[in-house]
Amino acid sequence: MLLSIGDLCEELVVEVPPDLRHGATAEASAVRVRGGIAANVAAITCERGGQARFFGNVGEDAMGRALMADLQKRGVDVRAKTSGATGVIVNLVTDEYRTALVDRGMTAALDLTDESVLDEIRQLFVPGRSFLADPMAASVDKVVEQAKAQRIPLTLSSLAAEEIAAYGAQAFGDLIGMLKPDTFICTTREYAAMGINKGEPIEGADTSIVCGPSETLVITRDNAGNAELRRIEIPETPVVVDRTGSHDGFIAGYLRSRGTGALAPAAVDAAHRVMSVVLSKLGPTTL
Repeated sequence: MLLSIGDLCEELVVEVPPDLRHGATAEASAVRVRGGIAANVAAITCERGGQARFFGNVGEDAMGRALMADLQKRGVDVRAKTSGATGVIVNLVTDEYRTALVDRGMTAALDLTDESVLDEIRQLFVPGRSFLADPMAASVDKVVEQAKAQRIPLTLSSLAAEEIAAYGAQAFGDLIGMLKPDTFICTTREYAAMGINKGEPIEGADTSIVCGPSETLVITRDNAGNAELRRIEIPETPVVVDRTGSHDGFIAGYLRSRGTGALAPAAVDAAHRVMSVVLSKLGPTTL
């Protein structure tokens, strides 16, 4: 079973006219979907036939209850704590760009008291932003420490490029080196924000995966510690309906494949296929 720790929130995707002027009133198209990388990875894992547990702090309100019910409907074992208001992510989308406005609500208020959260767990996934603020950061750090003692592999995803700049590229690199994840996953923009030369591994990670617009880089180390680079082309998705959660789908597909014993390059191929399905749907789902 996969344990995914982090955010569960509402996500509002708004298609904004490209010529919108400040102060103007204009017609727009909006849709509400489930948000939060950790929650989406858990949900898509279960949709693809895997088992997943979600652990996080969720708003003590109608939206929080609805979001937890949605995860449970998809087969996720929800171990959520509830307090305060549910967070919301507002995505402003045009043909040229996507701007995310994030109100995390009470998600960072997670305080670990459930010592059974690692029971039956074989994989651990933690988004980088789970380390942005206490008490969540301290709680997640405890889980990671316990997981390492039990030899449970950790997959860590990156902060967004802007978050890396605010956190500090060196500080974030030091965090990765301390956590020593089995796999670190980032985009080309996040990779560049960390100041790493293309093709170089992320220090501290056994496997570094860099997702680009046309190819994914898989960087591993051989027995002598030398970096080995594989470039895996991303297959074209015939019809792209919505990009929301596509990266989360990639992570879920990768973890699902790795959990069955696949090596990293084969798992990335599987991740591309799941991501393609998510792109063809509305919201972070394969159903």
